[in-house]
Amino acid sequence: MDYNKIYKSNSKVWGSEPNKLLAMVWQKLEPGSEFLDLGCGQGRDSLFMASKGFKVTAVDESAEGIKNLQEKAGDQKLENIKAVCGKIIDFKIENKKYSIINAFNILQLFTKTDALRVLEEIKEKLNPEGFIIIAGFTTNDPAYSNKINYGYFEPDELKKIFNRFKIIFYKELKVDDPGHAGYTEPHQHGVVRLIVQKLKA
Repeated sequence: MDYNKIYKSNSKVWGSEPNKLLAMVWQKLEPGSEFLDLGCGQGRDSLFMASKGFKVTAVDESAEGIKNLQEKAGDQKLENIKAVCGKIIDFKIENKKYSIINAFNILQLFTKTDALRVLEEIKEKLNPEGFIIIAGFTTNDPAYSNKINYGYFEPDELKKIFNRFKIIFYKELKVDDPGHAGYTEPHQHGVVRLIVQKLKA
């Protein structure tokens, strides 16, 4: 999908409320902690976390998405967001900087090799006792038959990847999607939702 075109025509493609997984854990951290939003889109999660006093780094390949985020941050007078326009697979995560890392509906856009590499870097660089939020797609998704080399996950695969982390929330399910920008017809997705916490060494 051409996200630059989609974001240019609609400033709230994914809505303005933070994702529900993020809402489950942000209060467990001290304001002023560092939040990394990989695949931030137009910034709904980044803006929310900045409004709660977190230091935010937001990364997305879409120049229009980053522009939307910066405009909204300016309107809300939020100065604690660093917006980075670039490929997530090229973004170097600083070691032990971030207390919460968000990768929401982004890994399916990568090859499986790159998706796994991103996950390994997130696991390694996250602060001890920090949280990781993943929303992704499973091999039960109807689109998987055409994207077998992309970042779709087998049943329980993410549990195995994060087997040394404390699982706060995990769910796999089929969801009905009434349609969205870029794909307006009703359709189904096979999805996985995960929150984990890194244990102290």
